[in-house]
Amino acid sequence: MTKVVGGVCGALLIYLMGKWAAETVYHVGAEGHGEEHAAAYVIETDSGEPAEPEPEVDFAELMASADAGAGARVFNKCKACHKLDGTDGVGPHLNGVVNRDIASVAGFNYSGALAPIGDVWDYDHLSAFLTNPQAAAPGTAMGFNGLSSAEDRANVIAYIESES
Repeated sequence: MTKVVGGVCGALLIYLMGKWAAETVYHVGAEGHGEEHAAAYVIETDSGEPAEPEPEVDFAELMASADAGAGARVFNKCKACHKLDGTDGVGPHLNGVVNRDIASVAGFNYSGALAPIGDVWDYDHLSAFLTNPQAAAPGTAMGFNGLSSAEDRANVIAYIESES
């Protein structure tokens, strides 16, 4: 029994000495080092002035000036899952998607998450969905991160519409 108690006390002594040595070597406090060592750097996060909101872009105006040629390049991100030849891939075909009923491609097994979006894929619904599919339709099977640029969204919609 004496050896067990001695072993526990010895282990405790080694633990405490290790803690003391670690605090000495890896000291992070400011005492003894002066106030200038209290913080390595400061990142300013707010200037105190309210930030100007970004001007809201009218998507109908963007669609009027959309470039289908530029949309063809943006559509390269979509080609892995969607086709424009009337056949379904991983995702439904996008022929005639503009003003088509949502989740209406016959024979395609939709996830069911598209119902809250609306009834028809108009420009505004397409833009909102392409901005962030997961936020627009939580639970959607579409694993695309979205297009943050409004011009890219308008261009790709114009391209899809021109190919239909």
